[in-house]
Amino acid sequence: MRLLCAFGWLAISASIATAGQAPRPAQASTKTVQSSSVSATFAYVSDGGCVQNQVVVFANLRTASSSKAPQTTADVTYSRHRYDDCDDADLGTDIGTSSRPAFSGDLNKALLNATVEGHTPSGSAVAVSFALVWEGKGAITRHPGRLPAARADGAKPIASESLSRSAAVSGSMDGEDISDAVVSGSLHTSRKTTHR
Repeated sequence: MRLLCAFGWLAISASIATAGQAPRPAQASTKTVQSSSVSATFAYVSDGGCVQNQVVVFANLRTASSSKAPQTTADVTYSRHRYDDCDDADLGTDIGTSSRPAFSGDLNKALLNATVEGHTPSGSAVAVSFALVWEGKGAITRHPGRLPAARADGAKPIASESLSRSAAVSGSMDGEDISDAVVSGSLHTSRKTTHR
């Protein structure tokens, strides 16, 4: 009986001691997200000189670094409007995206090699290939940004930077040389750090 009472008092004492301890504060962590992206707009003629192609392509590489291993994702998106001058027919706009492009770059140079599956307005499947190079030219522009307030999840932005630069674009789309058809091209980088 005395042994049972002793165990009972030990259990109660341990419970009281645990209840009286203050909870350990969550360990602070810092997360940094860096991204490099490119965009280009160009127009070229295909199908024996009959079809006008107007294309916009955008590629992005994003790396999130924290106390865990860095996580990197990439994607490329395009849209292409086609018009057949020979038949005077609007062929519509096809669009597509891929989450596995071969893409790398910074404000000096970027490379994109990808085959992107898309679809036409009627739902027909299409696949287009890109082999493009962006080469930075001119001055780098800094885009000042005001840091937003702390988010609902407690993450507080502490640093933010965004830069851009014009670029000359060369290469091909579906084997067609677009080096002389580029209307505009640009390179972008951004970096944002949050503290939790």
